[in-house]
Amino acid sequence: MQLTSRDTSPPLTGLRRTLCLLTIMCLTSACSLLSSGKVLYDQQDSQIGIQSDPTVHRGPAPTDNNHPSQLTTEDIRVLLGSLMVSGWSGTLVGILEQPRPVPVFTDMELTRIAAPIAQAFQQAGPTERVFFSLPKSQTTYSEERTTGALFLRGRYLHIVLTDHSAFTGTDTAGGDLKDLRDTKGMKLWVAAPATAATVPDAEEPRWAHFEKVHLSVNAKEVIALRNRPATPPQGGLSSIPPPVTNSASAGTRSEGGAGNSTNQADELRLQVRELTSSNLDLRDRLNDQHKQMQALQDQLLKLQQDLDSARSKNKPARKSTSQ
Repeated sequence: MQLTSRDTSPPLTGLRRTLCLLTIMCLTSACSLLSSGKVLYDQQDSQIGIQSDPTVHRGPAPTDNNHPSQLTTEDIRVLLGSLMVSGWSGTLVGILEQPRPVPVFTDMELTRIAAPIAQAFQQAGPTERVFFSLPKSQTTYSEERTTGALFLRGRYLHIVLTDHSAFTGTDTAGGDLKDLRDTKGMKLWVAAPATAATVPDAEEPRWAHFEKVHLSVNAKEVIALRNRPATPPQGGLSSIPPPVTNSASAGTRSEGGAGNSTNQADELRLQVRELTSSNLDLRDRLNDQHKQMQALQDQLLKLQQDLDSARSKNKPARKSTSQ
């Protein structure tokens, strides 16, 4: 008599396997998306190149980038030199610390990568973007890197930052793979006098799932700030205006004063807008930190209760002594 084995596995086993396979495929495709591309510059462990832009086909209609672009090396230095980033290292310490903005690229890095990035923009196609991957500066060895991508679309330069070497990632307890969801609490900023652009919804790129740290600037406006004349020193002889001798000169002077007042008013509006945006961002960050602190406190309280319960169960009963 031959006995046939019956499948006693739960009915959801096949579904679980399917979900696991789909998860692995998604992670694999995300990793390949971030790592694929054509490297155009590879020196001192720094890579600059071009890759497919996932935001081109994510919207309701395909939208091409303004590539190839004729940005100069100095244009790249000005655009990237205005970028700042804040974040934290690890998890618990990062929640307790205040964000400390640092430049996305050091002066040494800008000197090294500005020309290769300009050349990459000249070679990139309408459906491609420029990517960068830089090691941590002034260190012998570090696993932390600064990685991200850039692309021009319409009036805007869009920047996405996927990692930065100034902040240490979450401890994976021996795991070798970086969690794509771990953005280290990073946030991109723009240093004054440049300001971040408010992109209309119709022009906002549809970012990939793991590209949540991004920023946009009006490229022409930021580059134009490079040519703004410096304010003359106060009290110097050169700052004294010539005497007014006729009504025409008086009219010219009044027009100049009106122009200066307009420029000052525009600068004040930009500063107020920047401060308002910063305050709103800080308020949102504080709210997120409060929520995370509350969640940690709840976890600690539960762990304490579980520990007390385990101790009470394992405590031996006191034996009664009889005379």
